[in-house]
Parts: sequence; C-alpha cells; structure tokens
Amino acid sequence: MRKVYDAIIIGSGAAGYSAADWLFKEGITNIAVVTENRLSGTSRNTGSDKQTYYKISMDGSSDDSPYRMAKDICSLGSCDGEKAYTQALNSAKCFLRLCDYGVRFPQDEFGGYPGYKTDHDNTTRATSVGPLTSKIMTQVLEKRVLEINKTPLLDNRQVIEIITDNNRVHGIAVLNKETNSTEVIAAKNIIAATGAPACIYKNSVYPESQHGMTGILLKAGVKLCNFTQWQYGLASTDFRWNVSGSFMQVIPRFVSVDKNGAENEFLSKHFPSVSETCNNVFLKGYQWPFSFDRIPYSSRIDVAVHEEISNDKTVYLDFTKNPEGYDFDALSSEAKEYLKANGATAETPIERLKLLNPKAIDVYSCQGINLYTQKLKIAVCAQHNNGGIDTDRNYKTSIDGLYVIGEAAGSFGLARPGGTALNDTQVGGLICTRHIKSNSYSQISFNAIENAEKRINEGLNGFEISNEISYERIPEKMSECASFLRDKNGCVSLLSEINGILSSYPLRHKSLSDYFRDFDMLLSAKALLETILAEMPLTGSRGGSVFIDNDKIIKENKEYRNYLTVTDGSGIVFKKVKPIPVTDKPFESYLNTIQECEL
Repeated sequence: MRKVYDAIIIGSGAAGYSAADWLFKEGITNIAVVTENRLSGTSRNTGSDKQTYYKISMDGSSDDSPYRMAKDICSLGSCDGEKAYTQALNSAKCFLRLCDYGVRFPQDEFGGYPGYKTDHDNTTRATSVGPLTSKIMTQVLEKRVLEINKTPLLDNRQVIEIITDNNRVHGIAVLNKETNSTEVIAAKNIIAATGAPACIYKNSVYPESQHGMTGILLKAGVKLCNFTQWQYGLASTDFRWNVSGSFMQVIPRFVSVDKNGAENEFLSKHFPSVSETCNNVFLKGYQWPFSFDRIPYSSRIDVAVHEEISNDKTVYLDFTKNPEGYDFDALSSEAKEYLKANGATAETPIERLKLLNPKAIDVYSCQGINLYTQKLKIAVCAQHNNGGIDTDRNYKTSIDGLYVIGEAAGSFGLARPGGTALNDTQVGGLICTRHIKSNSYSQISFNAIENAEKRINEGLNGFEISNEISYERIPEKMSECASFLRDKNGCVSLLSEINGILSSYPLRHKSLSDYFRDFDMLLSAKALLETILAEMPLTGSRGGSVFIDNDKIIKENKEYRNYLTVTDGSGIVFKKVKPIPVTDKPFESYLNTIQECEL
C-alpha cells in the first residue's frame, strides 16, 4: 500500500528545515523533507559582509513594538500589512528558538541582543553572526530535524510536478537522480521552501546550485504576487558574493579595465567631487540594493558599473589603494564617525576592512582570493525576489494544502529592511504549521496520484539525450533587458522567443534533470516578462528597477504603492494592500478562549 505523508517539505534550506521542525513540535511527525541536493541552495551557500537577520529589538534600550516593526517592513509600499504584522509578532519567538539551538547571535553583558542599522531601515533591529548567518541557521536546524527529530530526508529528488485534483494537492512527482527514474509521493499537505527562481538571470549572486521551483508551482495553477519586485546589487562574479555593508563602508576603489588593459576610476565622472564619490560609496553599505529613488545618490554607482560593463569593460573593486583624491577629513560626518567608532581609520581600504570586519576578508580567502593583492571582479546582480507566489497570511496558496514559504513566497513589497527574509524563513514555517494543525487532513485521491504517474511516464517515452540543446542565452538576455534596467522592446522580443521555445519544447536534452530544470526556468522567465509588460507601463519605474520605453525612462506612479500586483491566470489584478491590524480587544476576551490547565 502506498505511503501517505501528512506533510512534505520541499527544500533543505533555512525555511524548509524551520517548517519541518515546527511541524514536529506540534505533533505532526508523519512528514519528510524532499530535496534535490541537501548541500545546495541559497541559505547554505550565500551571504554578505555580515549577513543580516532582522528581528524585533531585544536590547533593552530600544522603543519598539510589533506594530512599529510591521510599519517599517511596509514603509516603502506594495506590502501586505497582515503578513508584515505576522512576521513582526512572531519575530522574538522564532529568533530565540535559533538562539536555543545554538546560533550565537551577539549579546551584551545583561543578556540583550544589540543590533545595527541595515538597508531600508533607520532602527537597529539588525543582527548577525558574520558572513555565514543563513548557513549557520541551516546547519543548526538541520541537526535538530534530521538527528534529533529523526525526520526522514529524501535526497536527490528533483520535484517535477505538484499533483493536484479539484483544487487540492495530493502529492508530488519527482525525478530520482540516483536511478534517473520518476517517482510519486502522496501527501496531504505540501510546503514549498524552494527559494527564488535564481536560474533566470546570468548576472546573479545566487549560488549556481540554486535554481528554484517557481515554474513548477505556476504549472500547478498558483498565482503570483509582486513578482516584478526584485533586489539587484553589486556582487563579485568569479565567486558569487554580495559586496555590501563593510565592503563599501571602507571605501574601496572602483576600477574599469578595457581590452587593452587600461584602467579608469570611472566613478569620478558621475559625482561632482571626490568627497561626494567617497560618501556615496560609504552610504552604499547602508543603502545596499539598487533603488530607483536613489539613482542621483548611492544607486548611481550601480548604473555607472553597468555602463562600464556595457561598454565592453571589466569592473573591479580594488581594496589595495584608496580612490584617487581620497581624504578622510573631507568625508561626511556620518562616514568619519562610523569609521572612528569602529577603529577603522587605517590608510588603505583593505587595512580598514581588516579592522572593521576581518571575517569579510576570510570569506574570499577561503575561495583562494586574496583581497590584499587581488582586485575583485563585480557586476550588478540579481540578489533577492521580494515577490513570488501569492499566499495569504497563513502562507497558503490558492490551492488547498499547498503552502509556500521563504523567498519563494511573495511576502514583501517594493523594498524591505535588509535581513527580513531570514526572519520570514522562520516565521513562515511556524504560521503554516499552525494552519495545517487547525485544519483536518483531507483524504488523498489515489486516482489522481496514479493518473499523474501514468501521464508523466508516458509523456517521457521517446526522450533522447542530446548535447546540442542549450538555453543559456535566455538568462543572458534576461540580465540584459529584464533586470534592474528593464527595456520594454527587449522584454517583448525575449518573451516572443521564449513562447516559441515552449510551444514546441523538444523531448530531448543533456539529461532528464536538465530537461525539467530548463522547462522550469523558461516558465519562470516567461511569467516575469509577462508581468513586467502588464504592470510597469502603468506603475512606471519603482523599487529596484527602471522601466524604459523607447529609450525613455517611465517615472513612477506612486498611487500603485497602495496595491499588490497579483496574477489571476489571464493577466494582472491590482489588489489593495491590507492595513496593519490593530488588536484592541480587552485582555479578558483572549483569556477566556484558552483551555483550562490540568492541576
């Protein structure tokens, strides 16, 4: 008889393991984690100078509340107030669980958790354990889930279909990469924690092991929310890593090199003076992702880097020398006070970085890159998808039994305080667990499972191995015309090309895995292009992207900040954002709802 799980969690990152642990804590133990590769994914393989976790203030001196935190998450618009409030309310519970499991976030002598200011935020809610915060989170959660809870891990399984019938999930179909054969797994609930569709961009800070599963979810019939809202930022490309925070605050030199090897400190032509250039490089550490609103300021740096690369030059960060004309005394008071307070006023950027954040240097040393002697090749790269699959405040999709958490879910708006994504990975698992527990499990349709199994196997009859198939040009073109600079004509042309491929997607590829992976990539890229072309002529340039129509930048219509962009299968719908809830019932009304404790 076929085994039926109460829940399957897809993904072995911080969000997936968080969900698995919350389920186990709530007594839902007939579960399994399914992953294509336990060691792949963004949580385990990416970071920044001091990768940020954004939590409610917990250091004793801060004036904070869940409402204020939710307000800051929503402050830049197009963000659901209920979900932001949920993230804020459950922040402390989820953060302290990680502390209990062994993530050693910094504490003061009284037991408080001090913080610092991150991008898109003016509080000090941010905390970190260094460049590898999400990796450490993943490792401690994995130990809890696999070693202590003994939850089964089904590794080397690439999900190729969500099996649905009558608007309800009944299981998943996977490609077993060890046997190169398909399998079906029956489950009453599915939690997808598969990250963003990282595969759609060539210029990307996502690890090459991260692909996402957005296309597969779309094929199941879910909706999208705010899918156009991405974050793009400067990153090293030989080794994919964000060069944010400390990397910018020590004010390195930006250099472009042409085909003949000639160097040029190109930022000087984009700002009125050397001091303005240096101040904006420093501010880039705080104001990290590219922002349309900051093009005259720190985001001008992203545009300048992109222009140099478009002119067939290679761009580098050089920590060995100061920018030409650098003068510490001419810096802004904010920059000088920050560097002085951290004892990082040394003569060169690399010496300042060693004093400010030596772990940031170590990240590159471990990859064989010596910042003391080597320049760092960079580009403007896709960094985070603020949008994704449309879910309600319980992280449930429009399909019963199907939940999406973490970066795969459309949980944020035009911008967000840095580190909120890590908080959301932990809160999402808790909230969908509560919803699963409070709803009775439905019966599985074994007919739906068996029909899907038969259909998939018959559909693969005649599959051929071919080394001639390659769709690498699609992510290349996505980076050219549909990343932080979005050209309408380029998007129209690329969408036509993708539609042509999908209309006769060949039953051959380098492998079955590549066949399904590229199909997912094409569906995801198609969805983004369609949403850009439907939404941005109305909203204009906003958030992390610039919309260009016939060489003209379309300015933002800020009225749309009051709406979410949701797909409904036939186009887009602008859905009014829900306000942040205000809970003002008397305490006794809640006290009377709890069950009596046994004495």
